[in-house]
Amino acid sequence: MPRAARAGRPAAYLAAACLAAAGVTACGDRNSCSHTINCGRGNTADQTRVVPTGAPPPSSSPTAGTASASPTPPDDAESSEPPPPPVPEHRYLAQLGAVPGTDSDTEVDATAVVGGTPYDHSVTFVCSTYCNNGPDEKPQSVVSFNLGGRYRTLTLKMAVLDSSPDENETGTFEVYLDTVPQGARHVGFGSPKTQTLNVAGVNRVRLVAYRPGTVPNAAMAGAQLLDTVVPHLAWLNPELHR
Repeated sequence: MPRAARAGRPAAYLAAACLAAAGVTACGDRNSCSHTINCGRGNTADQTRVVPTGAPPPSSSPTAGTASASPTPPDDAESSEPPPPPVPEHRYLAQLGAVPGTDSDTEVDATAVVGGTPYDHSVTFVCSTYCNNGPDEKPQSVVSFNLGGRYRTLTLKMAVLDSSPDENETGTFEVYLDTVPQGARHVGFGSPKTQTLNVAGVNRVRLVAYRPGTVPNAAMAGAQLLDTVVPHLAWLNPELHR
């Protein structure tokens, strides 16, 4: 071997040792040179990064046009509406609010006084000189409430009000559950009556009250001014239970 070649061998070994100490693998023109530097002339810039020995490979970033996954919101975030309030175990019927169409002589969630006791969640039917029903309508109170099938029992107390000027006044009270009649009750002054009904699965309750012989309109009230018959009736705190 020529002396020049033998003299150059230590220099090559020294260069290789320096590259290894820097974490770089020496290679020739034919190497792929991934994760190396100082490789062949055909390598690209990406293939000539310095990677320390023992370090993990660099993570790849999403390529252009690839949509990043967005977090899926929890099911609770899909609806902003709060859950409906629970149905109370006990409630006065008048607190549900009457179905529109109640006549002006009927007052819902009113105070009625019977036997000196006030009932603050009552349904009253009081006319003065005559009732405000139309000429072709019966002079009676008709009021309905939606139950929605949410209750089990309905307790009703029927009475003539203490404000009646006629101690002989008698009122008639009728109840309908989804249009099915539950019988009529005739109640006199000072003698209230109570009725308890099974309303499980019932959607609507209708209460009808009237005084037989009531003056039906203003014209007849004028003709019978000295002997006017008008009602002073009340459903006293009708009460629902689950």
